[in-house]
Amino acid sequence: MTALLAAGSVWLAPRSRESGDVSTRFHESAADARCLNRHSMVKLADVFDNVMPWLSSVGASAAAADYDNDGFADLYVTNSGRSDLNRLFHNENDGTFTDVTADAGVGCGNPEGASMHAIFGDVDNDGDLDLYVLKWAEANQLFRNDGGKFTDVSRDAGVDYWGYANGATFLDYDRDGRIDILVGNYFAETIEDPATGQRVRNNLWNPVSTRVMHETFTHASNGGRNVFYRNLSDAAGIRFEEVTESVGLTHTGWTLSVGSGDLNNDGWPDLYVANDFGPDEYYLNTGATEQPPRFRLVVDPRGHPGVGNDWWKGMNVDMGDVNNDGYLDIYVTNILERRYKTDEGNMLWLNCADAVCPGGRGFRNVAQESGTIDGGWGWGGKFADFNNDGLLDVFTVNGFVTGDPNHNYWFAIQEMVTQTKNQTADARDWPVMGTRELSGHEPSRLFIQQPPSEPRTALLGAKGRGSAGAGAHGSLAAPRFVESAIASGITDTYNGRGIALADFNHDGYVDIYVANQGAPSSFYVNQTGPRDKRTTQPSAAGTKEMAGFLWLRLVGRPDAPSNVAGRTLASSADAAGARATLWTATGRQMREVQGGMGFASQSEYALHFGIPDTAAVDRLEVWWPSGRTQTFDREAVGRMLNHHVRLSEGGGEVIPP
Repeated sequence: MTALLAAGSVWLAPRSRESGDVSTRFHESAADARCLNRHSMVKLADVFDNVMPWLSSVGASAAAADYDNDGFADLYVTNSGRSDLNRLFHNENDGTFTDVTADAGVGCGNPEGASMHAIFGDVDNDGDLDLYVLKWAEANQLFRNDGGKFTDVSRDAGVDYWGYANGATFLDYDRDGRIDILVGNYFAETIEDPATGQRVRNNLWNPVSTRVMHETFTHASNGGRNVFYRNLSDAAGIRFEEVTESVGLTHTGWTLSVGSGDLNNDGWPDLYVANDFGPDEYYLNTGATEQPPRFRLVVDPRGHPGVGNDWWKGMNVDMGDVNNDGYLDIYVTNILERRYKTDEGNMLWLNCADAVCPGGRGFRNVAQESGTIDGGWGWGGKFADFNNDGLLDVFTVNGFVTGDPNHNYWFAIQEMVTQTKNQTADARDWPVMGTRELSGHEPSRLFIQQPPSEPRTALLGAKGRGSAGAGAHGSLAAPRFVESAIASGITDTYNGRGIALADFNHDGYVDIYVANQGAPSSFYVNQTGPRDKRTTQPSAAGTKEMAGFLWLRLVGRPDAPSNVAGRTLASSADAAGARATLWTATGRQMREVQGGMGFASQSEYALHFGIPDTAAVDRLEVWWPSGRTQTFDREAVGRMLNHHVRLSEGGGEVIPP
């Protein structure tokens, strides 16, 4: 038996979740599975050596996607060192991976700058996933996928943006059946040349000035502009146009990650932008009321843009329905140093409707009461049901700079922050980091959600999804989590960055791949449940044998648009923005197809539903961005259970992987 499959041995020992000792189990298998990558770090110009550990702390990303349509998720990871290649690992379906970077043509390298992140999406609707690689001080690269072979089409497609891209997401913001791109940028792409007074490219490898840092720690607006591309691709080729300003995205914060999801259930994808050194930004899509759509910044009553009065250090965003009420909630990682401060931390924004949330803004931060606030110096964070109990859990990675633990850089930062004269913008004014530590040597966090004290039975409103203001929420009580990483076998203390989640070995459980900063990657194979669980679901005859999981890959039909209220709408081939809702005896689970989400992270496009032994399945409902809906009864769903299936729009065809 191969390494990956062997790692999936049965784990049956019941443990107490309340103590943090849980039956959820993982085994680190990167070397055995042959998907080990040691991230190479950025090295900028020597004039930044005093803060080089700070400036070089990014660039380790991971993306999971089935790029060759064989039904198994593959891996793409980035490296940031000069002349070092990114790597594509092909899943061999036997528990191992093969490095196919050279053959596929996606190594990229870093001849002038550095690779930071990558996401997959089907930009030309040909049925396979293309690849977009984000760069620092180099043009971003879009690779068209033709049967597993990739070609760089960035310049012709119009998406070769030069700047300091850290995050991106694919979304179909206007529901025309073609996925668009939001790119989040960090450093400003131009800077004033002190010698001429003119704005020139801000090249951190060949700088004209050292005034490249954030102007404040809490309200910096001198970062890079974010860029939005509308997809205009047709039979003639892949083409995008930049529409950033016309869609309402004009802020210049220090963006670390972006996410997209339909947060108000009106059928149109909204945006969350996580910013360092300033407030985050929450944008509602106006597609329900105006065409072409725009994004409207939501401002809270206290004047802060974004969802909530955040801690001005937004690192990561992820979205998922954490309390199973049919609305997406938001998880944002921030910074918490328990030894030196107690008033910050991660944020779990519970989506609770404008009418009942404090301030009338639709979200309530429940991180403290839910037990998910302490993620250390948080980076990537992801929702997933790791134990197949039907409840979303949260996995986060952390750590900034690992050095001498007896000499902490935090005190130098605190001294700089409290100076009367603001000196943060010029890198020369920063204290020397040297070998001092800043939040290194911390393990990751695995927050396992506990079952609610009473069933969550709230239904979507009578108007249904796609109608503005539709929907009734369930309990506003915070879900409850227990931190269980070490007890579950996740014990490394690397500085984690990007997270890729997938069922890589098709055993029904979510596995975890982590790209670590300047360190080997971690591949945690989920060993939680029995591997021989193959049962039938309730049929019309009333049998009650229980299921374990469903993995659902949705396939849209961009060639089959529909007319909704006089508008022509279509779904993209990768079904970005589509939703599936699984109804069971204990409630429902809702999942939305996401085109990349969070800091340096992308999970596979397939939607995962864990099904506890007490939950008989009733039906599956699928909503497509075209406006179509499909419903599958318990008998039809029963045939899908405990399998990975592909479901095509319209015809109801279930295609084995």
